[in-house]
Amino acid sequence: MKLAAKLILLFMVGVLGIVTLFSWQTVKQQREWSQQSNEESAVDLVNALKPTIEQAYRDGGTVRIQQAIEVTQRATSGPAMRWIDPEKPDDALQGPGVRTSDTETLSRSISSISISDKDGNTKQLTYVPLTLAGEVPGAVEVAKPLLDSEANVRRSFHTSVLSLFGVTLLSGFVIYWGGLKLVASPLRKLMKQVEEIGEGEFGQPPALSSNDEFGQLAFAISEMSCRLQQQRATIEAETETRLQTQQQLRHIDRLGTVGTLAAGVAHELGTPLNVVSGRAGLIASGQLSAADVSSSAQTIQKEAERMTAIIRQLLDFARRTGTEQASTNLVQLARQTCELMQPLAKKADVNLTVDAHDNSPVTTLGDPGQLQQVITNLISNAIQAIPDGGKIMIKVYSEQVQPPAIIESQRNHFACLEVTDTGTGMTDTETEHVFEPFYTTKDVGEGTGLGLSIAYGIVREHGGWIDVASEKNQGTTFRVWLPLDDQKDLQ
Repeated sequence: MKLAAKLILLFMVGVLGIVTLFSWQTVKQQREWSQQSNEESAVDLVNALKPTIEQAYRDGGTVRIQQAIEVTQRATSGPAMRWIDPEKPDDALQGPGVRTSDTETLSRSISSISISDKDGNTKQLTYVPLTLAGEVPGAVEVAKPLLDSEANVRRSFHTSVLSLFGVTLLSGFVIYWGGLKLVASPLRKLMKQVEEIGEGEFGQPPALSSNDEFGQLAFAISEMSCRLQQQRATIEAETETRLQTQQQLRHIDRLGTVGTLAAGVAHELGTPLNVVSGRAGLIASGQLSAADVSSSAQTIQKEAERMTAIIRQLLDFARRTGTEQASTNLVQLARQTCELMQPLAKKADVNLTVDAHDNSPVTTLGDPGQLQQVITNLISNAIQAIPDGGKIMIKVYSEQVQPPAIIESQRNHFACLEVTDTGTGMTDTETEHVFEPFYTTKDVGEGTGLGLSIAYGIVREHGGWIDVASEKNQGTTFRVWLPLDDQKDLQ
């Protein structure tokens, strides 16, 4: 039920209750007034007859009193009267439910009762006790029909009903019109404005210009809308700035990794450059046959392509790329990243291997460049954690696992990329803070402490998480959990 209808119903119930109570009080007062009026009339009549009744009592007792009353009644054509002697059961009241004891009680004080005859006519019997010769021998019963009184009561009742009906109609019309005009219509405007604000249409002027509470509410909603618009603009600007800063930090981290890789790549390029130089010297000497010249040229071309591939991998990794979502084979991505990191691993005397089957690809939906940056950071940290040489094993598989509470996902089947090293490991305190920005266990100048923090942010943006298990001098294992690509999973 709408608010206006509820207000109308509530007010109508209140009006009906008030008018009904007023009508009941009016009818009740009318009856009481009629009864009191009849009692007073009976008392006046008995007082007027008192001298006659006293004389009759002195002349012949209570028998002469009844005779005197009958004579007076025939002479005046007034209301029916009779003498009530409590000592005589024959004088008991005649009416349904009336007992002799009632007559004795009524004869002691002025009182009234109403009775109905068999024809349904109602009359009021008023008993006026008399004191004669210092005692109260009885009372005079005055019977007066209540035709006029009942008619007045009925007229009062009908008037009350008509008043109730009229007040109800008038109040209903006024309240209905007022509810629609003053309540329902402003509320509809305010509700429409709130819905528009909920859809993102901020900066709206007040929907109402009245000076009442609805006008104040409309002004408050408009002010809220303007503030929301300002806050949205601020949030959008801050979000854009944060994203740009985040991209810059990630690119800086990539360039830092590129600088680290450059030393390994330079060493890796030394062998093919020596081959190219030697073969070119032989060709320039002119001492080779045509077949040897052709063979040397092919060798030079092969080594040049090898150097080009190494440099291309390094440039591709260093290039700033936009975020793109694509189905990514984690096994292939891990192998490509290991190939890129092999020069750095060889230089540190680290054996870098991938334990995965190409026939069982594990795919996720994400940005291949950003995911490669995550793998590169983990491998780079693992190499630095093995100062005297060792092993780094990369495993790629899928597993059913319950995601942590910070991951809002209903799925329980994830891809896992696991990087395990045989390095120095970390303490429990270090593992608790390892993903915090600028936290590092390396010596000054060897790291900024942003690599793992950036990797963690990238994985979270892809709907996954990273966990770490490590013991001091027992090595470290990082596990990167990513949602499986549903489409590839279905295939």
